Amino acid sequence: MNRERTDEWVTVSGLKHHLNVWDGGGSTTVLFLHGYLDLGRSWGFSIDALGDNDWHIVAPDWRGHGDTQWIGAGGYYHFTDYVRDLEQIVRHVRRDRLVIVAHSMGAMVATLWCGTRPDEIDGLVLVEGLGPVPVRAEDYPDRMRRWLEQTAPYDSDKRDRPMNNVEHVERRLERAFPRLSKYVLAETARFATKNAADGKLRWKYDPLLTTNAPMPTLPSIAAEFWKRVTCPVLWIGGQESPWVRPEVFQWLDRVNDLTKRILPGVGHMVHNEASADLASELQEFMVQLTN
Repeated sequence: MNRERTDEWVTVSGLKHHLNVWDGGGSTTVLFLHGYLDLGRSWGFSIDALGDNDWHIVAPDWRGHGDTQWIGAGGYYHFTDYVRDLEQIVRHVRRDRLVIVAHSMGAMVATLWCGTRPDEIDGLVLVEGLGPVPVRAEDYPDRMRRWLEQTAPYDSDKRDRPMNNVEHVERRLERAFPRLSKYVLAETARFATKNAADGKLRWKYDPLLTTNAPMPTLPSIAAEFWKRVTCPVLWIGGQESPWVRPEVFQWLDRVNDLTKRILPGVGHMVHNEASADLASELQEFMVQLTN
């Protein structure tokens, strides 16, 4: 799909949010939601692999990620904040029909929102949608203790890991995601980092995000949201992903209208490792929605 990406901005919950937009002029908005420590721009590899369409494609950067503002002093990134942001982003961007394509953390946010607003969504694609952290109620005091140790007070210098140049960035990416192609590594190293005043490169996400959240959603609570998702759902996972656990398929069984796909030889970063395959699955799903 040869369509120019443009930058748009919208203020949501008091924070200036960055939107990557590929506008085909049609009445269907496809909202791509990225995962933890990622950014909306990384969906571009899969979006470029799509065939001709007139979709209004929007890929926002979550708060604290990419080019969206970080929260202010004393704030934190609670999961409910992302759901509230999504509610407002949808109001700003949606046209007649809405389909959400979401990866990992973004998939969990999307599921919570879709379970709350089931009449607002026409289709949902969960890419490595993993469900909540498998935590028990009795684990919460220890999680709260770790969070307080990391954030009260919070010292950003302890989480500062600058990189010397683009090659340094690529090496870090390759260690974390060894299945990425050289092209994806080079492009991601360019758009996922920023130059700092000391001449070093740093990731665009807020280092505060790397602390341990104190109150993850309990699986039993999340299940109540999943049961209320009524639109067609496509789940796509990577066969080599370390995150595809038995619990994932247990919670998927609670989704009403579900199709599952597992891509061979692919890890967690499906949208970057198998962009063409993901684009093909998405195109087929969109055709089925209109039939």
